[in-house]
Amino acid sequence: MSAPVLVGVMFLAIFILMQLYRRYRRMHYDVLVPDISKGHRWVMMDMFNETTYCNINNIQIKHGAKCDTCGICVEDENMKKANKTLPCKPSSVKGDGTPHQWVKGNLPGCSICYACGLECATLPRICDRRCVWCKRTLHDYCTHDDMDCDFGKCRQIIVPPHCVELKRVGIKGRRHLIVSKARHPMFENWRPLIVLGNRKSGNNEGEIMLCAFRDILNPAQVIDLHDMQPENALEWCHLLPDVVFRVLVCGGDGTVGWVLNAIENLKLKTPPEVGILPLGTGNDLARVLGWGEGHDTDADIDQVVDQIIAATPVQLDRWKITINHKKHLGISRPRREMVMNNYLSIGVDALVTLNFHKSRQSWPWLFANRLINKLCYLTYGTKDVLERECKNLHKKVKLELDGEEVELHDIEGLVVLNIASWGGGCRPWDLAENKDDFSPARYDDGLLEVMALYSSFHIAQLQVGMASPLTLGQAKNVKITLIGSNAPMQCDGEPWEQHPAEINIRYHRKATVLARTPQDL
Repeated sequence: MSAPVLVGVMFLAIFILMQLYRRYRRMHYDVLVPDISKGHRWVMMDMFNETTYCNINNIQIKHGAKCDTCGICVEDENMKKANKTLPCKPSSVKGDGTPHQWVKGNLPGCSICYACGLECATLPRICDRRCVWCKRTLHDYCTHDDMDCDFGKCRQIIVPPHCVELKRVGIKGRRHLIVSKARHPMFENWRPLIVLGNRKSGNNEGEIMLCAFRDILNPAQVIDLHDMQPENALEWCHLLPDVVFRVLVCGGDGTVGWVLNAIENLKLKTPPEVGILPLGTGNDLARVLGWGEGHDTDADIDQVVDQIIAATPVQLDRWKITINHKKHLGISRPRREMVMNNYLSIGVDALVTLNFHKSRQSWPWLFANRLINKLCYLTYGTKDVLERECKNLHKKVKLELDGEEVELHDIEGLVVLNIASWGGGCRPWDLAENKDDFSPARYDDGLLEVMALYSSFHIAQLQVGMASPLTLGQAKNVKITLIGSNAPMQCDGEPWEQHPAEINIRYHRKATVLARTPQDL
């Protein structure tokens, strides 16, 4: 074999091996863990909200750095020294139990001593201590008999570090820690919690919530979706296949759909139960499940934990959308499939969403505030009242419910609902004048609700309860045929320009989600 041929064969072999490795990496996921030997996870504080002392030189500071995992606070120039001298909260420890890990000073207000029952942190200096796991506080001069921590109120949702084994993987220069093994701590009613969120989402809301949960959970239980995919977090379900995990998604309905798709694709032996901490705008799925329209990041995190523990598992219908495009000049676009959790719309409703989406892609820094987002939606809706880009939609679409064609009149939009809430909190099925002719709208009944919109002004009237929707019916199968020209379309907040096609919506499967119990609503 000649030298050029041999070199070509070697390059081909290397290429094939690289492709096989990339495929393996796409199918294999790890729970990445921060390496505390490299120091703390610092968050820079422009101004501390409470009286704060430096854990290195013990003086009062107004600004500096705080570790969002163990809670120590230091002056800027003392960060390196703290990394070397003060241990951070570990994801894994050796032994059959986890000892208390005490951090000195900067206790929450009205802290009560675990040993004597008197108030802590009453002196104007750094004093007394707090356990990073159970959050109990203790005077400097008090002692306790418990060698191992019982994790306090978070016992039901925490993965104890003594039940976690880590492994260092990767090539030199890119080595990192992953969770290699995990075991059951044998706690009663143990439902470990995995928290998912994107630190870049919202007006710093995602970062605030991730920091709050790192403070109360094992750091390995909190996953930043800016750095990892949901599949990495769900590897916990493979490590403990017989345990029912609870996954808390800190984000909007789009993030929830992303996580539900990941759970389905992984085909887990015991799928987790998914709860929602709503951030951003919209959040219609969170509303119908009782989690509210949006979380106040200033609220007490302990209240959120109580709500998660008390939440009830329910079944959410999911629907498969299949789009078969019409041929143009003898050529057909590829078939498209997606899964719907909330609703699908075509026409004026989708147009407003599409315009907002294009603007947010152009100026992402501008759309970090809920109020600005709502004002932009209002602006685009008002603009369409004047321009009426979707007029005569009834001449472009044909609607079939369970095989029967429905006659359409002068409309500008069609909406197919799986849940009762739409458009950021409007409940159109409850506003219908003929609602007694139909079953109540539910997310678990195997039925879709279909309604029509007359205009953008009609949408505005629905939002304030001054009009009723044009209800077209309920069905198990919905077929929409788009004829002639393009039309704006959206599914669960993801908009696009739809070409002529046949759109079929059929039942797919159910997902287990968490709903707030009635007494919490």
